[in-house]
Amino acid sequence: MNNYSIYENPNLPWYEDYPTSNWTAFILEIGQAHDTHSKSIAVYAIILTCLSTIVNTLLCYVILVTRELRCQPLYTCVLNFCFVNLLMGLFVNSLVVYHEMSPLWNLGPIVCKAWVILDVLLPFTSFMTLILMSIDRFFYSRFSSFYQSMKFRYQRPIYFIIPWVFGIVIVFPVWVGGFQKSPIEVAAMCVFGLVDEASIASPILVFFLPAFFLILVMIITHFFSFNKPPRASIRSVSNRSFGSSRNQSGYYAYENNFSVVTLYFVNVLFLIMWSPFHMMNLLLAMCVHCMPPYSLIVGFTYMGATASSLISFIWLTDYHIRYSLKHVICDRFKKVKNTPPNSVSLTLLEA
Repeated sequence: MNNYSIYENPNLPWYEDYPTSNWTAFILEIGQAHDTHSKSIAVYAIILTCLSTIVNTLLCYVILVTRELRCQPLYTCVLNFCFVNLLMGLFVNSLVVYHEMSPLWNLGPIVCKAWVILDVLLPFTSFMTLILMSIDRFFYSRFSSFYQSMKFRYQRPIYFIIPWVFGIVIVFPVWVGGFQKSPIEVAAMCVFGLVDEASIASPILVFFLPAFFLILVMIITHFFSFNKPPRASIRSVSNRSFGSSRNQSGYYAYENNFSVVTLYFVNVLFLIMWSPFHMMNLLLAMCVHCMPPYSLIVGFTYMGATASSLISFIWLTDYHIRYSLKHVICDRFKKVKNTPPNSVSLTLLEA
């Protein structure tokens, strides 16, 4: 998350009768904190940018060059998730570095406004991607036969486009129509907020309603995936052969459910890391006099910003991504080709 559109609370509501002295004191606190902590925040933002760029670029590359992954719609979602986080690191976090290293904002109000909107749009698009993946897993676990017959699931562009469509449709009306300038003049600073109605609607629409829906889908999917697995799935697991004497049903039950666990970890960590920030936004939108300390705003903000780098590491726990990464490294750098066994399936969460 960027850090400076009062930012630290981009959802701060503006009221014509709100005491100007409160905002003046808050702006002065921002300036003092900027002078005191700018270097440490800039270093942290640089680390986040580097980690996000390296990890997400690597994951995108592995998926794109691995045909078995590239052809799977759900790995297209993983690709989209990593691509969004890559944009987050390159454009949002990099502007944080600029703002902390520069005493004044010299990029103009248009870049400032775009910065704030991207700060909301990109995490929300990631959220929609996780919800889409969870819904897909629900249909597979509950309606396995119908799911296998659905031709649209093979249309990978649909899986890539849907989160962006939801992001544009939901975020843009709130943040373009609800934008409001500061009630006091602030020269050479990126200071924007939302009008009162939009400041309440934003955290509800971009986080709390999707979070409730995601948790509900996860619970239902868990019930059908682990407590009542489809018979067809059990039969296919039992009939596979790995070419060894180990318990094949148990081996593949672990292998095929492992990606479900990976998705659960990603979902839960995403919710945990973004919840404090949006709770604070909603509280401030409903209580205009509840101004938290600047340090708390920064802490919650960067807790969410860290998600763009940290969560991508969790995808490496997926068996097929790890295997493909190992194969790419061996093939590209060590010139060693290691063809996967025919019995290994590279379909994400297919059981």
